[in-house]
Amino acid sequence: MKKILIIIALNNLMFGQLLNNQDPELKPLNKPMTIFAQKMDETNIDPRIILDSTRSKISWLGGLKFAVSNHDGELKMLSGNILLKNNVISGSVVIDMSSMTNNDLSAGSKERLIGHLKSPDFFHVKKFPKAMLNIKSSKVLEKLESGKYKMLINGDMTIKDKTNAINFEAIVDLDSDIKTAQGKLLFDRSDFGVEYRSEMHLDNPNSFWNKVQTSRDAAKDKVIRDMIEINFNVVSLPGMLSK
Repeated sequence: MKKILIIIALNNLMFGQLLNNQDPELKPLNKPMTIFAQKMDETNIDPRIILDSTRSKISWLGGLKFAVSNHDGELKMLSGNILLKNNVISGSVVIDMSSMTNNDLSAGSKERLIGHLKSPDFFHVKKFPKAMLNIKSSKVLEKLESGKYKMLINGDMTIKDKTNAINFEAIVDLDSDIKTAQGKLLFDRSDFGVEYRSEMHLDNPNSFWNKVQTSRDAAKDKVIRDMIEINFNVVSLPGMLSK
């Protein structure tokens, strides 16, 4: 009987050692970590924040240049993850361009608008179904009374396989179990090859605007703004993951 117990004990010890030798790819952090936590540098842990694509909200706003006429709608996030290291955030967010919707028009009109925005005239979604924001660095501008941080985010935006640098401000909560970031960014669509009725061509004598069979002032009513506004309120999954 003693021999049997000894064999069982040895087997349990060997099995436990095998388990202990496994290296999990990601594991939850046992303790919450704030943006300025000193333990981050001491333990060399780089917490990874996974964004919740179902709860995060992203909206767009665009319209005519010289007339009071705006359209707005929403986009969905495919994925997003943020790395927190040495008080700096980096990471990436991928947007599903085929998810583009409109909020301000009636059913038939919104279908025509979205169909045109997805066409080669604008974002050519069939050929370029994804857009990406690659966050390269960040800087804390101030800590607010709410305990959140006003941050300057720097990175690259890719639309239609064209990449341009971008920076914007965001109000970020990195101290709570569920992290959040909200703010607004602006980008010039012409930088990404989206030039349909673009204001950039208004003074070009060889452009569409100077070839139309009407006066230049009348043509101006059809000019679409180059700047597009993106408003975001992104939310993470609970907690953070470590390598």
